[in-house]
Amino acid sequence: MQTVIAQLYQDLDGRIPGMTGQAGQKTEKKTGNIAGTGNKAANKTGRNTRNNPGKETGNKTNALLNNAHVVQIQNKARKAGIQVKLAAHYVDFIKDGKILRISLKHFIYSYDMIDSFDYYFSSVEPMEFQGYELVDYSTPRYHHVVGFGLMPIHFPSLSEPVATTYQYLEFADLKAGQNVIDLGAYAGLTSIIFKEFVGSTGRVIALDADQYNLQSIQKNIDLYTRIRGDVIEAFAGAIWNHGNGLSFSSEGNMGAAVSHILGANRGDTQVVESVTLSGLMQVADLPSVDFIKCDVEGAESVVFEDREFFANHRPKIVIETHLVNGSATADKCIQDLSAYGYTCTKVAQVGATLPLIECRPS
Repeated sequence: MQTVIAQLYQDLDGRIPGMTGQAGQKTEKKTGNIAGTGNKAANKTGRNTRNNPGKETGNKTNALLNNAHVVQIQNKARKAGIQVKLAAHYVDFIKDGKILRISLKHFIYSYDMIDSFDYYFSSVEPMEFQGYELVDYSTPRYHHVVGFGLMPIHFPSLSEPVATTYQYLEFADLKAGQNVIDLGAYAGLTSIIFKEFVGSTGRVIALDADQYNLQSIQKNIDLYTRIRGDVIEAFAGAIWNHGNGLSFSSEGNMGAAVSHILGANRGDTQVVESVTLSGLMQVADLPSVDFIKCDVEGAESVVFEDREFFANHRPKIVIETHLVNGSATADKCIQDLSAYGYTCTKVAQVGATLPLIECRPS
């Protein structure tokens, strides 16, 4: 299977672990632009207005790596039986002969690596490294995801474990021919799994605003199309309660978000196009939707204010909740959706402390 995939896919920016073959000619992008003509196959990704991104990212990384913060991380890790080692460009978390490696610019994720070491380590197949088992998330690369054998998945950084996706699926009960919107698609793995369930007669719309995540999404859905012959439609932009554009912090990881939610010291700030649920339906030329997965790093607190959308559509919705300025978004989501007659239930989420919300229309 690996040889077949390596022959099929010529858009690799490096070697896939365990495979042979070098980077080939890039394929034409199929990522749509939410504020363009709505041509799903031809439009380019959203505009980029960064200034000197390398310098900006470096300064923000240095701001995060103050001595007090490092000592706090070291103490927390020690209590969990984890050793932390900082190198020039990455950070290693070492436990029981296993190394979990992240980029230094993603040092703020150290708490997650400590609290959920086994969750992130066991989500992909490790490599052998100097007598250790190594899972390396420090650079964008392909990983073999445990529990998903169809193809390797390109991640901009941390993996997207399938455990949470299976929670989505259990609630969604997807069937062939249904339509799905994946808000905050990250690397596109959940979109691919959704497509496996809805088949060629159903549609999957993947939306993300992080420029680095979009690169991984495109690689993965291109490879999926080569293998299956089915198309997943990707759009660049931020889901919000208006379509006027937003300042967005792209960091090539799971936590990319609107800048005033994420804060100024994270990622590369750029202006991206924004869209409402109603607007996305129009841009994607989607007549109906049966299920929405929403993991948008705090934007869920405003996304469901779209009365126009809920006057016309009644999909099942699953929401990953977050903390915004110290307050959980769960209650606001439930309040908004209850106004449209939804019944919302908080459920424990695998690998996370905050709950998922499962929302059913009445």
